[in-house]
Amino acid sequence: MYEKRTILLRSGTRRAHPSSEISSLVLLIKLTIRRKELFEPGARIVVAVSGGPDSVCMLHILYLLSSQWRLGLEVAHFEHGLRGRESRDDARFVKRLSHDFGLGFSIEHGNVRAFASKERIGIQEAARILRYEFLERVRVDTESTYIATAHTADDQAEEVLLRLIRGAGLPGLSGIPWARDNYIVRPLLGVTRQQILDHLKAHDIPFVTDRSNNSKAYLRNRIRRDLLPLLAEDFNPAIVRTVNRTAEMLAEDHQLLENMAEGAYQDSLLSSSQEGELVFSVKKIKGHPGPIRRRIYRMALRNLRLFSGRVRASHLLGVDELVTISKDPCASLRLPGGAVVYRCYEELFISSSGPEEQILDSNCKSYFIRVTGPGRWPAPHGKGHVEISLSDVTSDFMSRNRREYLRPLWLNPEAVKFPLDLRTRRPGEIFWPLGAQAPFKLKKFLISSKIPRGVRNSLPLLTSNKDVVAVVGVEIAHPYRLFRTSGKALSLHWIK
Repeated sequence: MYEKRTILLRSGTRRAHPSSEISSLVLLIKLTIRRKELFEPGARIVVAVSGGPDSVCMLHILYLLSSQWRLGLEVAHFEHGLRGRESRDDARFVKRLSHDFGLGFSIEHGNVRAFASKERIGIQEAARILRYEFLERVRVDTESTYIATAHTADDQAEEVLLRLIRGAGLPGLSGIPWARDNYIVRPLLGVTRQQILDHLKAHDIPFVTDRSNNSKAYLRNRIRRDLLPLLAEDFNPAIVRTVNRTAEMLAEDHQLLENMAEGAYQDSLLSSSQEGELVFSVKKIKGHPGPIRRRIYRMALRNLRLFSGRVRASHLLGVDELVTISKDPCASLRLPGGAVVYRCYEELFISSSGPEEQILDSNCKSYFIRVTGPGRWPAPHGKGHVEISLSDVTSDFMSRNRREYLRPLWLNPEAVKFPLDLRTRRPGEIFWPLGAQAPFKLKKFLISSKIPRGVRNSLPLLTSNKDVVAVVGVEIAHPYRLFRTSGKALSLHWIK
């Protein structure tokens, strides 16, 4: 419960404790918060305040509600370092405002340009990423539950038009959600900028103006300053409300498809690993319509934390081509944000690292070490290790793992003579696969075994002079086969 006090908003202007000032806009926001279930009474909220009219208005309204709903508020300001002294002045303004309201204040100074250059992304995207990372840290540090951002109905209209111009599917045209991840909330999303300005004027509340919002260097600013006024004047005076209403309806349609896609995602998923790789059945994905397929890809990227604002509808369509159109059974695609998607015959892999990282330089010499007997030996190029042990033959003697290049192998201990070499393949290598009538090219064997192109060069080979004793994880050579299904044998495992 906050103590009763007056707060200084501007020199010579005093405002009473929140309980005495409830305007029509505050009542509208109260109704919106309850109807959208954005947060509950007693919640602790980090309020993102830039100093501009939208965020200052949001702070004021939440402050007015704080005594009724026992809200705990923490003001957070991220100084982007983009506008020099003006930017620092804004930070000082927000700090003073927080003090006037008697609220805690957190600030961070960032270097957006350096981050944008490092990540090779735009300034606005870099600023957004750093700002949300900061807000999340404040939320954790202050043991708050929610983060409130001051997106408005005008922001929604600008965002939808921006995405339409750049190209977006239904998720993009659904616009900014009222709540994201169940804790980032936008209580002003149904309020126009004019309503906000009227509220600030009525309560004589100061705010700062970001002059960079007038720059036509950014597409968003051109939409705000040129396109929306043109649409309002010549086509639809209520364009902001119209676009918001459309986005709301599209969001409902999108949610329905998301629920359907969740089931399709789980049905198509073959495996997931702690290393950040998801494997899907190409056949099962192809059994779903396009809108569901694209949502499966997006869900996978989100689950791997590889989905960013730079991944657009065109990229998801590119992934879909790997699944539905590409004639290359081992085609791959790199997405913005570091994700790699590649197909290996009837499996689709989505990960933070792909076959490109496994392909060796053609000028690189084959790696090898001398294997003197049973034990654990490092696999070529750091790809895990190879474990060789003398043990009883188990029931999986003839088993076939779904991932053919990771299955356990069994060798005849009487045929194997140590020392052996553990190395990668060499040009023109010959291999005699188990059950084959004669040796032939190792490359032909790997292709016929549907081993991914990016994996072939890093497969460990166990060799004796020029003979390939085993392609570890794939197959043993015919001369080293077991003649019995019981007793002792050399067990061979590639553990990645």
